[in-house]
Parts: sequence; structure tokens; C-alpha cells
Amino acid sequence: MHKLKNILKVSIATIGSRVLGLVRDSLTMAYMGIGAVSSAYTFAFSLPNLFRRLLGEGALSSAIVPIFSYSAKNNGIQSAFDFLNKAISRALVWLVVITIIGCIIASCSLAFFDEQQTRYILGAQYTLVMFPYLILICVAAIFTAALNVLDSFGIPSITPMILNACIIASLFCGVAFFGADIEKIAFALCVGWLIGGFLQMVIPAICLIKKGWKFKFDMSHSSEISELYALFIPALIGAAVVQLNIFVSKLLAFNLNDTATPALYISSRIMEFPLGVFSIAIATVYFPRLAKLAASKIEKDFKEEYKEGLVISMAIAIPAMFGIITLARDILSLLFKWGIFDMKDVDICLPVMIVSVVGLPFFAYTTYATRGFHSNKDTKTPVKISYIAIALNLVLSVALMFKFDASGLAAANVIAAIFTSVALHINLSKKIGKQNIAGDFIKIICASLVMVGTCLVAHHLLSMYFCDKELALLACLIIIPLGALTYLVSLKFFKFSRLNKLKKLLQR
Repeated sequence: MHKLKNILKVSIATIGSRVLGLVRDSLTMAYMGIGAVSSAYTFAFSLPNLFRRLLGEGALSSAIVPIFSYSAKNNGIQSAFDFLNKAISRALVWLVVITIIGCIIASCSLAFFDEQQTRYILGAQYTLVMFPYLILICVAAIFTAALNVLDSFGIPSITPMILNACIIASLFCGVAFFGADIEKIAFALCVGWLIGGFLQMVIPAICLIKKGWKFKFDMSHSSEISELYALFIPALIGAAVVQLNIFVSKLLAFNLNDTATPALYISSRIMEFPLGVFSIAIATVYFPRLAKLAASKIEKDFKEEYKEGLVISMAIAIPAMFGIITLARDILSLLFKWGIFDMKDVDICLPVMIVSVVGLPFFAYTTYATRGFHSNKDTKTPVKISYIAIALNLVLSVALMFKFDASGLAAANVIAAIFTSVALHINLSKKIGKQNIAGDFIKIICASLVMVGTCLVAHHLLSMYFCDKELALLACLIIIPLGALTYLVSLKFFKFSRLNKLKKLLQR
């Protein structure tokens, strides 16, 4: 029951954060639209977020958690806090150095641009303001990881909501002070990130203080620090390759034109909802079961459990892809066609979003299949495949972006995801045997096509009486639930064997 309460706290906070994040993005685009300013702003906050994933919520937190947990259990909480101080002290030194270097590069880059290159000048200026956020969010992630080990989940999980609230508040303050000057509004947004990041760091720190922690800058060495480096450095190298790929993709988009970066960002935000809420959740639910079966050497049961989770994951990801593509214009219009973000901006984002969403089932497949390898204690195979996929993505990005703009970059990501899915499937089949999933996939696709037909007919009928924002609202409120119901009924008609499992998982 205690675990369920913690899951509930995190789930509610995650949903709240996603809703506020969506409101934040909608308001930001409403006041800035798609252009040089939004491109520069989006690129600027992407940079510290890349380091956050690499360090704060990636390799560093992953390395700190097991050592902190072991120390707290075997040596006492004070010993664990001493280790935490040593780890934070070292992290602060490196984070400050990285921030200074980043700010120096951003400052020096200003000398290379003239007044006509607005996107680059603003990108460098916003980066100067935003880069210190890197320190705040990475330290906050360490605090949050420590609190989670101490079985505290509620307060740390709401800090992303506080960040989004600060950014939204800074947006309104910027509009109040600067009116329609979107360049200064973007500066206000950057300040909002810093304020929110500061609160994200301070609130978990206060919770730790209440549990007995007291910060002390400590650069002394210990066996735990040696163990930290042993865990951190390999994880950093592996994560760095992935984050470097993301950074290069963002850099290519930023250099392409004024619209590529925000268009790709909006597309990813929409795609992340079904991927984050459902696909990752399914992988998380099945992963412990797979690990136990793999450890027990029960190959037949492992294969069946893996197949079940994979099919259910695809039973959500595939119709989500078809549904988003079918109602793409309405979804974009409802969420983002506000203020100066007009139909022209919707048309710019539309092809990028459609291409990006094609990759949704393959991203979901990769997420789940990777758990299949990890449950068998094989972390090398997915990493090797990811290296090839990254190289493929970069080559295709350069090859496609000049002809197809941001859609070309999105297509490169999708093709790389397809390659990864196929490679993981082939390699895992060698380990556990063929999974015989073609029949289930055909039923899912057929049911999805029936759903698409229903949605198109309903959309046509609504368009006879409504248009523009009213049509977009009704499409999302009426057609999406209708499509989901049609899909489930169609699965039953096609005698989809795992329909009951799917229903139970959705209820959970």
C-alpha cells in the first residue's frame, strides 16, 4: 500500500507537470509565434536541459543512488550524508566550470554575427542567461534522488510543476512590462527558468535538511568516491553519445532556418504524451517481471511475458500514431493556434509533426525491447545498436534537411528508430526465439484503420456545421473518445486475444 501511495503521488505530479508544461508551451508560442525569437529561445533552454539529462537525471544520479542507498543502510544515515556532500561538492565544481565555459563560448560567438543574423545573436544572448540553470537543475536532481532513496516522493515530484508555474508567471510579467516586444518577453522567460530552477533546488534541499542533512563543502577522498567514479564514468560515456546526437540534431535544426527548431520541439512535445504516459509506463510495469523470470531461467515464461508486454505496448502506440496523424491539424490548432501563432504556423508544424509521429510505434518498441535485453543483464547490445543508429541519424539528417527542411530532420530520426527496432528485434529473437507477433500486429493495424475511417467520417460531419477553433475543440473532445471506442470494439471483432489485458492495464 505504501508503494502504491508513492506511485500515486509521482503519477499525479507527473500528469500535473505535463499539463502545466503544455499550457506553458501553448502560451509561449501564442506570444512569440514561430520565428527567429522562438527558435533562439527554444535552442537556448535546450542546452542546459541536455546537460540535465546527461548529468543530473542521467549518469550522475544513477551512480549516486546505489552508493547512497548502501551507505544509509549499512553505515548509517550520517555516513550517507557525508558521501552526499562529497558528491555534491565535486558536482558543483564541474558544473560551475561547464557553465563558465558555456557562457564564454556564447559571449565569444556574438563577435561572429552581424545585426542581420537575429536568430544567432538572440540564441547566444539567451544562452548566456539560461546556462546557470544547468547548475540548479543538476544539483536539484541529486537532491531528489537522495530523497527518493529515503522514501520521500511527494515534495520532490511537484518541483517540475513549480518550474512550469514560474515560467508561466514570468511570461505574463514579461507581457505586462514589455508589451508586444517578443525579444524581451523571451528574456523574461529565461529568468523564469532560473527562478524555477532555484526553487527546484531549494525545496528538496529543505526536505533533506529536515531529515538531518547539513551541507558541507567537502573535496576529501573516500572509497565511496572511488566507487562513484567507477559507476559514473562508464555511464557518462554511454549517455554522452546519445546526448551528443540530440545536441547535433538541435544544432542542425537551429542552423537550418527560423522555424525548424520550434517546429521540431512542438512535434516532440505532442508525441511525448502517448510515449511517456503509456509506452514507458508499460515497459516499467513489465520490466521487474521480466527480470525475475530471466533470473529464474524460466525461458518459456519469459518469452510469453515479453511477448504480452510488447503486443500491449504496440496496441496503444500504433492506434495513437494513426489517431494523431488523422487529427494532426485539429490537435495543433487547439493546442497552439492562439495569439500570434496563426494558421501559417500550424501549416509549418503540420508536416513535421506527421513525420515525427510515424516514429511513435518504433520509439515505443525500442523502449520496451531494451528492457528485454536489460532483464537478461545484457546492456552492451542495445548500446552497440544505438551507436549505429546515431551515426545513421546524423548522416540522414545532413542528407535530408536541405531538401525537406525540418521534416527531413524528423524523417532521419524516424528511420534511425526503425533501424533500432529491427536490430533489437533480430538480436533478441536470437536469445529467446521467434515471438510470433505478426498476427497480433495485423489485428492492431486493421482495428486502427477502422478507427481512422470512423474518425474521418465523424470529422467530415462536424466540418459541415463547425469550423476553425470550434471544429478543433469538438474533434478532440468527441472524435478522440469515439475513435478509441471504435478501436476497442474492432479489436474485439478481430478477436484480439489480449484485449482483456489491455483493458486492465488502461484501468490501472
